[in-house]
Amino acid sequence: MPSPIINLLLFAAAREIVGHDAVELQFRSGMTIGDIRSALLKQYPKLDRLAASLLWAVNNEYAASDRVICEHDTIACFPPVSGG
Repeated sequence: MPSPIINLLLFAAAREIVGHDAVELQFRSGMTIGDIRSALLKQYPKLDRLAASLLWAVNNEYAASDRVICEHDTIACFPPVSGG
């Protein structure tokens, strides 16, 4: 049976760098936001310039890198946004 896939939503400059508003990553049990971050940066190394400032959300709530995710969670990645 193939590994489940999670859909990672990208916003603002992260979306522009990747060239898509979402990417698919393989899910594995016990996976954390930190694991997703590492997989995303490995797949899209140009994101490295934003890596230190990227924010993460799981099911519309900010999430730290040690947050364990579930297969059906909605994951989003975005740089800090400022208004003006």
